[in-house]
Amino acid sequence: MTLLDFAVVGYALVGLGLMAQGLRYLLAGQFEHYHAEVIKERWSQLPHAEQRLLLGLLKGFGAGMFCVGVAMVFVATEPFRRGAFLAQWFLAVMSITYTSMLVKITQTALLPGAAPILVTKTMVVICVLATVASFAR
Repeated sequence: MTLLDFAVVGYALVGLGLMAQGLRYLLAGQFEHYHAEVIKERWSQLPHAEQRLLLGLLKGFGAGMFCVGVAMVFVATEPFRRGAFLAQWFLAVMSITYTSMLVKITQTALLPGAAPILVTKTMVVICVLATVASFAR
């Protein structure tokens, strides 16, 4: 496997992970168990207006996450693989910035040890490694 192949796989893997998580939130009918742990209430205990607001926020977050994932997979498998210079910079800046912000958000919003914190930290590491590989080739 070449450094380019490693970078493409790394970026695409993170992109697919973001797409999967984005779809999870887009299709959600209620918040996740780790959200309930933070507010110490079950979904059924929330007033309808709060359920509607939270679901809208989750779906909006999911839409953004899904779109960033699609962009990463597309750019990694086409322009980046073909050697487009701006694709290399786009993936480096966008992937590290977005996943780093996800780490900050999840650490702030969720309780320590929640699964999304570990997942987003892992995504940052993969993005950094893919970026290093892409510039080292």
